[in-house]
Amino acid sequence: MERHAALLPNLPFFLFIQLPAPFQDASLVLPTISRSTFPALFVAALGLLPTIAAAHEPKPETLAAFNRYRDQTEARMDSDLSAGHFLYYERHPESRRQSIDEQLDRGEFDLEPLHTPGDDHKFPVPGGLIHHWVGVAFLPGATLARTKAVLEDYEHQKENYFPDVRQSKLLSQSGNTREIFLQFYNKTLVTAVFNVNMSSEITDYSATRTAIRSCSTRVADVDDFGKPEEHELADSRGYLWELCTWWHIEEKNGGTYIQVEAIELSRTVPLAFAWLVNPLIRNLPRTFLSHLLNATKKAVTAKSAAPATVHD
Repeated sequence: MERHAALLPNLPFFLFIQLPAPFQDASLVLPTISRSTFPALFVAALGLLPTIAAAHEPKPETLAAFNRYRDQTEARMDSDLSAGHFLYYERHPESRRQSIDEQLDRGEFDLEPLHTPGDDHKFPVPGGLIHHWVGVAFLPGATLARTKAVLEDYEHQKENYFPDVRQSKLLSQSGNTREIFLQFYNKTLVTAVFNVNMSSEITDYSATRTAIRSCSTRVADVDDFGKPEEHELADSRGYLWELCTWWHIEEKNGGTYIQVEAIELSRTVPLAFAWLVNPLIRNLPRTFLSHLLNATKKAVTAKSAAPATVHD
């Protein structure tokens, strides 16, 4: 199994979902949408929808479902690897692969939603929502070593991924396993801040292939961010319950491919709000992955351009 992990690019989908002020303490999160569209949707929501119940911690059956989903996702990755598909898009028909290669050569990203198992049947997650996407980019001229160095530079994630990461720290390391702390931040209509502990594992398959897996071990909502009384909340608002990311890094064709696959667990959207929120939630991970790949690309490019240190 590709036991891999890198933390810095663990910016969760919630960074692009925020509540308008009247819903600040509610159990629902809304994606950031255009200023011209939001007022009409918000007024409609206020006129048609009841007050949302307070958020709560995930139920055991919700977490159990997420863990099953995660395990089945990793089993699919194992199957892909056995079939020679290190990057997800390599499993597509040749015409689709060629189209994606052309897209990547133009400096664009390829982003797509995924579902585990890989069919049209819904995976039951009582009381929760799973968001699952994959994105890939090509970094011409970049090497695996420099790309991996950026992904492993936990102490500088707060600079490489600012303003979305405000704190980053390597807590401990044993072999290829690392324990990391990150503080995620985003402000649109409201501010959302999370303290997240993650466990990371790195697998070097060859001199040109590395895989990185990281999953949250603790997620805490933060209140009064930036104030002397900043503190973690005892109860979750339900914006983010669990997060896992899988990075695949491969050097070939005169550069390096970076792929990130992510799954996130959040609380469900009340049925009365589903007509408004679900279509937006389904699309917001595109923003998340695009932002993440772009920040990583910039950090790797900057590292590649930096002059080498000369030692006596």
